[in-house]
Amino acid sequence: MRTRTLQLGLGATLGLTAVLAGPALASPPPKQLSVAPNNPYWPLLNAQSHKALRFGTRVGTCAFIPRASCIALQLPGQNLSGAFMPFGNLMAANLAGGSLAASTITHVNFRAADLNNVSFVGTAPVDADFAGAEMRHTVLTFAGFTDANMRGVDLRGADLNFGAIVGADLRGGDLRAMNLSDSDVNGTDMSGADLRRANLSNADLSGANLTGANLKGAVFCKTLMPNGNVRAPRKGLCPGQHGTKPPPGAKPIPIQNTSPFFPAVYALEFGRQIPSGTKVRTCVIKAFTKCRGARLRGADLQGGFLAYADLRGTDLRGANLQLGDIAYADARGAHLDRIKIGGTSIVQADLRGASLKGASLALAVAVGADLRGADLSHADGRSSVFDSADLRSANLSAVRFSQSNLSGADLRGANLTRTNLSETSLVGANLTSANMTATILCNTIMPSGRIANPTQGACPGT
Repeated sequence: MRTRTLQLGLGATLGLTAVLAGPALASPPPKQLSVAPNNPYWPLLNAQSHKALRFGTRVGTCAFIPRASCIALQLPGQNLSGAFMPFGNLMAANLAGGSLAASTITHVNFRAADLNNVSFVGTAPVDADFAGAEMRHTVLTFAGFTDANMRGVDLRGADLNFGAIVGADLRGGDLRAMNLSDSDVNGTDMSGADLRRANLSNADLSGANLTGANLKGAVFCKTLMPNGNVRAPRKGLCPGQHGTKPPPGAKPIPIQNTSPFFPAVYALEFGRQIPSGTKVRTCVIKAFTKCRGARLRGADLQGGFLAYADLRGTDLRGANLQLGDIAYADARGAHLDRIKIGGTSIVQADLRGASLKGASLALAVAVGADLRGADLSHADGRSSVFDSADLRSANLSAVRFSQSNLSGADLRGANLTRTNLSETSLVGANLTSANMTATILCNTIMPSGRIANPTQGACPGT
């Protein structure tokens, strides 16, 4: 079934750990921002507003729907932006030179596919299989390859600036001259990979495996290494950092303060990244830190590297952790009410029993996060990615999850009373015994792949 106005939200945002060294955040923020073409968010916003495909569109021999099988599909140079095909099969497809920007392609089989020069801007291929794929010169800005099989993939000259390859298998990959600046590569296995001349400026490699990797000529500048230490520290921007060139004739994109993108864009434009190793009260802000029970209420930790941190019982109520990274952190029982954690990587974090009431979670990436019994009531989770998250018995009442990705999420026994799931993907999710009293379903893609309450008008909260 096709609906003319169905626009599923952000395929991928990610924990943005690279933040411009601008002035302190102004107060109060303006009602509107003009996003210049040289702003890293510009290509993401542009991709979101120029999707070529709508739900169910057929291109060539393939209908882009959940679980579709289009093996060996031949569509080189095709604009497939906005494609919605979770759990699909595109093995051995030829999509070279085309676009999969702003698409929902989680759990898709891309084995042996030709994806050279493809744009993945704003797309999250969570748990996708790229083994043997050709991905030279791909554009991966704001793409999130979480838990992906990328073993032996050819990524020569690819651009991951402001992107993420987290918890992935990149063993033996060819990453020569790849741009990994300002990116998250937490927990990724890059053993035996070829990283000659790769740009690793301000990249977060905490928990990654570089055993046997060839790093000859690789650029290190403020690089967070696998053990959490910073290699080649530097004040200010690194050479070539934030170097994305806008297309000719690109114009600024205005966004209102009601947009889920606004807090992250505003933080990037006017905020200041907290340097790794900074001590805030009793806690050293860095990967693998031990801050159990720390009192950080209201602290400004924007862009903080806290992957693999021990944050059990920590008080972060009202804190600013926007554009940060708590991937793989242990935050069981943490107090996170009203925390600003938008655009942050929460991948595989343990948040069991944590309180996130009223939290700002827009654009957050919580793939595989353990949120069993957590309280997220009244949180703003618009355009977020909770793919494969464990939300059993979680309190999600009145959460704004519009235009988000909850594919494969475990929602058994969750409280979804008055939760807004407009234009959200629930494909493959488990809703057994979930309380869906007054849940807002509008152009919602249900676990089976059908559309609940399709409409040609605007959905609530989108």
